[in-house]
Amino acid sequence: MELSRMPFVLKRNRVAYLIKGGTLLKEFFRYEDPDNRYSQVWLASTVTSSLREGTEGLSVLREDYGGGYLKELLEREPEAFLGREHTEVYGASPAVLVKLLNSGTRLLVQTHPTKEKAKRYFGLPFGKTECWYVLAVEKNRPAYIYAGFRPGVTRECFCSYIEAQDTEKILNCLHCFAVVPGDVVYIPAGTPHALGAGSLVAEIQEPVDITLRAERIRPDGSVLPEESLHGGKGMDILLDCFDFTCMERERARERFFVKPQPLVSDGDARAVRLIGRGTTDRFSMNRISLSDGGGYNAENYHFVIAFIADGSGELLAGDQSLKLERGMEVFIPHGVRQYQYRTEQTLEVLECFPPG
Repeated sequence: MELSRMPFVLKRNRVAYLIKGGTLLKEFFRYEDPDNRYSQVWLASTVTSSLREGTEGLSVLREDYGGGYLKELLEREPEAFLGREHTEVYGASPAVLVKLLNSGTRLLVQTHPTKEKAKRYFGLPFGKTECWYVLAVEKNRPAYIYAGFRPGVTRECFCSYIEAQDTEKILNCLHCFAVVPGDVVYIPAGTPHALGAGSLVAEIQEPVDITLRAERIRPDGSVLPEESLHGGKGMDILLDCFDFTCMERERARERFFVKPQPLVSDGDARAVRLIGRGTTDRFSMNRISLSDGGGYNAENYHFVIAFIADGSGELLAGDQSLKLERGMEVFIPHGVRQYQYRTEQTLEVLECFPPG
């Protein structure tokens, strides 16, 4: 059968980044990484890492589905895999990128440009709005995130802290929130933010790898080049990409923490909208939970990036049957119009969708 008419599995796609990985990503996938080199796993990615030349970041099909890069497969037959309506707007790009993140230490304070500023300053077709779904946190260690400017922060004072590389003052400009499994955190483009250590999150975002930073001194004391702040574009462009809207703490919490919305609650099957059009039109993510022989029927309007977050089960599509295990990532093309999840025990799936 043609790949465009069947769900297929992608290989695990580990990516090294500026901050070393933590323990949760290794524990989740049960792989060895003695140097903690990998802090990210990218799912169904057609985007390369901005930190290195070459193909790092691009997802590859599992060998029993022919191998090869997902990007090249979609470029050969974009309409078959992504749908006509999608390709008329976005071409062969999925217009979405999904990652798993777990860093050993706090990430550097950063922001990402809006679509308009990404195009104006960097020649990119997408900005980078993103959302985090907290999958797990380390035991006996507080997990937290930073998001949004506190009242009183100005462009001028923030600029002075960046120039001085005063870590304490930079962090004190942002709200800090504890997070627990199940939290959904929305980070619109322009928002100053940082992911703390001690959590494993699933991130859904617009499909570019562009980050603008307020810090270049890493937690281990090593210093990144100045270009790591703004990609060589200068301080004015860096600051212009930050949204200097200041909020009281509770307003910031309401802005950045999203309340999941129930979709289906039918015996042993439950579906929840984690992020969707009520918050953003850039992407959406659902969580499907099954237990005790439960099943869940779904229709596919564009295509689906499915990640097995826990348990095991089966994905049925027509006469195709795919065994599911924790940690698998499955691409469900546009040509698969209907499908079903089933389990005899428990199964949790994150389904990620493009705009529209």
